[in-house]
This record gives sequence, C-alpha cells and structure tokens, in this order.
Amino acid sequence: MRHIEYKEIDENVYQETLDNGLEVFIIQKSGYNKKFVTYTTKYGSIDNHFKVNGKEHQVPDGIAHFLEHKMFEKEDGDVFDLFAKGGANANAFTSYDRTSYLFSTTEDFYKNLTLLMDMVEKPYFTEETVEREIGIINEEIKMYQDNPGYRLYFDTIGQMYDKLPVKIDIAGTLPSISEITKDHLYLCHDTFYHPSNMVLIMVGDFDIDEAMDFVKDHQDARGNIKPLDVKRLLPYEQRDVVKPKHNLYLDVAETKVMLGFKNEKIDSDKERLTRDLAMMFGLDMVFGEQSDYYYEMLEQGIIDDSFNFAHNEEKDFAHILMTTQTDDPEKFTHTILEIIEDIKNKDIFEEDKLINQKREVLGDYLSSLNSPEYIANQYTKYHLDGYDLYQLPEIIEMITVDDIKNYIFDALDPEYMVECVLQPEDEKVSADD
Repeated sequence: MRHIEYKEIDENVYQETLDNGLEVFIIQKSGYNKKFVTYTTKYGSIDNHFKVNGKEHQVPDGIAHFLEHKMFEKEDGDVFDLFAKGGANANAFTSYDRTSYLFSTTEDFYKNLTLLMDMVEKPYFTEETVEREIGIINEEIKMYQDNPGYRLYFDTIGQMYDKLPVKIDIAGTLPSISEITKDHLYLCHDTFYHPSNMVLIMVGDFDIDEAMDFVKDHQDARGNIKPLDVKRLLPYEQRDVVKPKHNLYLDVAETKVMLGFKNEKIDSDKERLTRDLAMMFGLDMVFGEQSDYYYEMLEQGIIDDSFNFAHNEEKDFAHILMTTQTDDPEKFTHTILEIIEDIKNKDIFEEDKLINQKREVLGDYLSSLNSPEYIANQYTKYHLDGYDLYQLPEIIEMITVDDIKNYIFDALDPEYMVECVLQPEDEKVSADD
C-alpha cells in the first residue's frame, strides 16, 4: 500500500491497486464522524461504440444512464431502501465519461460499503424490469424536452458538434431508449464495470489497514475475473461548427440567447488542466461581475443578472458557453464579438488581478477540503482525468498572464462560434407573416 503525504495542506492518501485491477484510495480525515464513498466506473454516455476482445459493438444512446438506474434494483427490492435502513444516504450520477455510485454515513460503515460494492458488482436485469424502466426514463426525457433551458443548451451543443456523442443527452432519446434490452445492459456491465476500469475512494476517519483489508477480502471473494481488451471507438470531431445560427421557438415569455465557442481537445492531462484554470481566470477578468465590460453591458440593458458563462474542459471536447435573457439577442452577440476584439488591444489581463483571483480560488479550495463529499467526488474526477486533487495548488500557482492570453484568444475565436436564440412561439408567427 502506497502512502502519499501532502505536508503543506496536511492531507494523507493511501492507495493500492488490487490483484483484480481495482484502484482503491483511502483519504484519511482524522476526527471526522462522517464517511463518504464513491465507486466509479470510467464509463459514460459517450461510450456507445466500442470493441471487446476484438468484437465491435454499437449500443443505443443513453445506456450508461439507464444502467445506473437499474443497478439499484435487485431481485429482492430497491437498494435505496437498504441504504436508508443502514443509516446511509446513497445516490448515483452519470456524466459523459463516468458513472459514479456513492453513499455517506455516520454508522454501520462496513455494512453499507458491502451493500455498495455488491450493488455495483452484481447486476440483475429481466425483460420485465427493463421494459418498466424504459417507460420511466421516457417520461423523464419528455419532461426535460419541455424545459426551455434544457432545449436551449442541447440545441446549442448540437450546433457545435457534428459526430461526437456529446451532442446527445446523457439520458438518450425516446427512440434509443426503446431499443435497450437486458442483453445490452449485461454487455455494458461486463465490459465497463470490470474492476480494472473502476476506482473506489473512501474519505473519513479509518483504521487504514482494516479498511483496505476489508475491500481486499471482498474483492478476493469475487474470484478470478478475466481482464478484457476494451477499445472505445469515438468518432473524429473537427473544430468547425455544424450550424452558426439557430432560432428556437417555445412556450416562453422572454427571449434568451446562448453563444457557444468550440475548441480543440487537448491530449496532455497537465496542459488540459492548465487551460481549464487559465480560462476560468481569463473569462472572469473579461466577463465577471467585477469587470468593466460586465458593468457596461448591464447598464446598457444588453444583459441582466441571468448572464453567465462557463468553460467546459473534458478529455474528448472543450467549449465555452455564454447565456443571458435579453430583448435584443443580436445586440448581445454583436457586443460580445466587439469585446473579444477589444481585449486583443488592451492590457486587461493584469498580474495583480491574477494574484487576487488565485488567492480567492485557493481559499475556496482549502475550505472545501473540510468536506468529505467534496474530497471524494473531486478526487474521483481529477484522478480519472489524469490529475491529482491535492496538487491543484501547484498548477494554480504556475498559471501566468501569458497562459491566459494564449488560451483565451484561441478559445474565443468567432470562426468557431454558434448562436442559439430561444424566443416565444408568437414571435415565430410574426416572423412567418
């Protein structure tokens, strides 16, 4: 077992890769009453095309999310109820590239840990339960289809991405969900829920040897699990956008606009994290609530307090999204483009501002390390992305003003921008007339 000590922030991590390939991390938080666990597979919504031991498979969209739902249902009932009886709060989520099962508890830790591992490792699917779940998820999809914010987001993503499955909702579509069978579920579970494709992270006050031995004994009892040769088959995605402009008409009272800036993906883990942090600092300097540009747009009525922006950096894609409610979407878009051009000729990326930003981010980061939930979820995320949560301060300190300039000027390229305008349905009638 490897012990990693981070003396500067007084954190200790114990790590071991078990014989079956499962990675286990124990993050010691002495004196904490609550324990928090995540059990995560590197399998998400974009993994719909893959090879297993040389055989190619194309499965319906939404199957990772569908599988997440079904893992809580066993022959003898709903596992949620068992967690509740054991004094634990359990949950799960699916993203583009991972599915995570988690629980927190202050009592009966090993009983709940066994329940979590058994739940994730032992699937139970029948034709009847799959058919019932299809109906449940179909209703969930229909509900989201009626949500204006959801529609605006996915229409914008669809304007940017041509082939990459990121443009498809994590829950799938009504047609794709109806195609899912129990055989699909068993195939994907056997393929991606293999211990060598998973990571177990435990945060709390532990007897380290006892906790690690408990997990080892549980995994050893599973017997010999053959390793699989799995190859994900993601389509190549060029940077060019699909459709620069799009109007969406729904039953809404106000007009909203979303801009998307598509970026190239980065293969290097460290550079990807550097760009992500640099973009966070840079976008805040330009569009944050303390910036002159934000204040001017607000004063002129170009934006309101709904205005927000975000940079999304993943292994297989990267983009910026900006959105606001506005009476004049054309003026908003025009103003954003003017700002992008303006910052190329002004020294708004200043060292003093960056130093203050770093202090604020590091302060929030250190405060968050008091939360077992934050540590477990973020350690999982950064580990699977090829980073180390506890080395984040080092990367933050290394970010320079030049890094910000280099990344933000490339990212905010109007050539790779899309505009999606959500308008009231009656405006479509007026436009048609």
